[in-house]
Amino acid sequence: MPLPCKHPTRIVNQVEPAIDLLKNLDTLHPNILLLHNLDPLDYKNGLVFRSAIESIRGSFIASSTPGREGLVKDVLENLLQRQQIAGYAQTSGKNRFDFEIAIEQAPDYFAALEVKGGEGNSINISDRPIWAKEFGVWSHLDGAIVNQPDHGARAVVSRLTNEMTKRNKLVDVLFFKDILCGTRARPCPKYMGKEETIGLHACPDIFLFPQRTPTVNDPEPPIHTLGTLKLPGLVLDLFGVPITEWGFHVWEVHVKIIYLPDNKARRIVRVVHEGKITLESASRVWSL
Repeated sequence: MPLPCKHPTRIVNQVEPAIDLLKNLDTLHPNILLLHNLDPLDYKNGLVFRSAIESIRGSFIASSTPGREGLVKDVLENLLQRQQIAGYAQTSGKNRFDFEIAIEQAPDYFAALEVKGGEGNSINISDRPIWAKEFGVWSHLDGAIVNQPDHGARAVVSRLTNEMTKRNKLVDVLFFKDILCGTRARPCPKYMGKEETIGLHACPDIFLFPQRTPTVNDPEPPIHTLGTLKLPGLVLDLFGVPITEWGFHVWEVHVKIIYLPDNKARRIVRVVHEGKITLESASRVWSL
């Protein structure tokens, strides 16, 4: 699996009973509904339960995107205050990327960063600007525990490598951040002694991608390192990770294209952490 982190079984096992309780509150505990001026007969038949759930979900979705971008903005502002970058601008709504980052000036060295949710469902709605020396995706989980963080990481890596091989979209780095990381709901094994208390100070997991998109003549390009990119090292340093421990937080995403007869191809993806393969997958065959 790409990530070693897991939500504790004792918490995950409470999700289904919570769903059952909420769905059947009218029959299990009608007195609670009556105490809150709710008619048990209308709870389901009058769509009270469904409407309440949809309203809560809508409010959560509406608030999650600004929250994700706000956290990334805080990261960039801290880098700016520490004089580790020359400047940044939020470009959401104007471009198909969310942040423009001036890492260095004279000579100019710019990066672009796109902020997404934890499943990567809209990963194709982004563009790498031609001026970007680095292009990254910040994927942010907002705290759901129905799926393990590993599930989201797999989904995002799969979509990014699909974009790379089928649409020639080059993404250099993925920052994968779970808001629950380092809390009681998701202890982080990378912080011994602080597994449940590191909280927001936990560094994002960093996935390094190939330096070039695969082609017929270059089917397995070399992977980026912390030496070929600038932004990942700045983030690791900002979150207080000692250089000797950087490897704990970094994954390599190896992508290889196998060309087949009849102008078809298949994608092989291997995720490597500290020299060990943690995920290997093969895509469906597609026509070139």
